[in-house]
Amino acid sequence: MFRMISLRYVRRPFQLFLPFVVLGLGVSLLATVGCGSKLPGGKVKIAGTVMLDSSPLVCEGPGESFVNLSAENGGKGGAARFDRATGTFEMVVEPGDYIATVRATDGFEVEDEKRGTVTPAKSLIPGKYNSPDNSDVKVTVPPSGGNVSIQLSSE
Repeated sequence: MFRMISLRYVRRPFQLFLPFVVLGLGVSLLATVGCGSKLPGGKVKIAGTVMLDSSPLVCEGPGESFVNLSAENGGKGGAARFDRATGTFEMVVEPGDYIATVRATDGFEVEDEKRGTVTPAKSLIPGKYNSPDNSDVKVTVPPSGGNVSIQLSSE
């Protein structure tokens, strides 16, 4: 009634496709792992925290939250949003010295088209940190990247 299937017919398809399966797994592994964490153009990844009076800058509710690094030598800088709940950010930049600017607001600016006016959002930090011309915060990004801290003062 039931005939047993010979093992030679079952094994044969598996033996034919085994090299393709192994090759596919190898290519997938290489694509996932890559050749390391090298970034283009000599850039490095940094992780940082915006600090206000030695504590992470935590912002309640919606608003703007940006960190900008302007190269002191006139080169390229970088920009990123920081997490309003923790004050942390990540960015990819070239190693070097930067002037840091930060924008943190309570809400967003409101434009009244009928009157032609704009009501700016309330800044949560002193205005000097909004412009590279006024900011006194310097950040050095080492060749290996890593962690940086942007220290602001409420005074």
